[in-house]
Amino acid sequence: MINQDEVFVITEEDILKPSGKGKGGGPRAVAGGKAARAAERAESVEETVAEGPVTARRRSPKSPAAASTLSLFVWGLGQLYNGDSRLAALFLLSELMIVSFHYLLYMTWDRIKTFAHLFFVSEWELMLYASSIDFCVIFFLIYNVAQAYRGAEARGGRFDGLHRPLVSGLASLCVPGWGQLLNGQLGKAVFFLFSFFLQAYLVVLYRLSPFFRILADIEPQQFLLNKAIKVGMGIMFVTALSWFISTYDAFLVARYTRRLRA
Repeated sequence: MINQDEVFVITEEDILKPSGKGKGGGPRAVAGGKAARAAERAESVEETVAEGPVTARRRSPKSPAAASTLSLFVWGLGQLYNGDSRLAALFLLSELMIVSFHYLLYMTWDRIKTFAHLFFVSEWELMLYASSIDFCVIFFLIYNVAQAYRGAEARGGRFDGLHRPLVSGLASLCVPGWGQLLNGQLGKAVFFLFSFFLQAYLVVLYRLSPFFRILADIEPQQFLLNKAIKVGMGIMFVTALSWFISTYDAFLVARYTRRLRA
């Protein structure tokens, strides 16, 4: 018999949740279900907390100025700064191969020339082939810098420049186009970098390669040689002019954007 002094308390949970009859129910089953749900919620919270820092690291903003500057001097270093380790290894390996190829070509030019004569390839044609390869290398170098810049922008948003006139001017004074990268003007930077590297390559070609000797062998009257000397002087003048324009443009743009920002 039920004791009249006993009091039964019915809570809201008893009404909304099933009693658990036929399933080994009772208070123990209800308590076990609550414990299981609490454990699941704790695991989901732990997973969210664990994944939080990883997501933050992946989406951490990068500076396009820093990334493009690093790749300008060492291929792939800007990609490594952006977190693209595989692409960085590819660019760095390419640079090492190109440097090794040029060193080998410079040290064994006489042997390569003798071997090319066996296949009726003149030294002039051999030099044209090597120059065409170097022309492609210039494009690859600029692509390396532009890719690092765009990769950093994809992680940190659009870059509007450092707004430091003195830093940008000195950067373009060292390498034309570098200051434009610091100002956030990738189009101008590509133009000045291409002009600088092309003109610098032609100057090195005149000074370190057997270019003048080949022209003298082709035409004893030295008409082509004199013309090549004039062209070389013109290239040096254009190089100096573009160098000055790049420096002045980098300084002026940085000062103008700094005033607008202020």
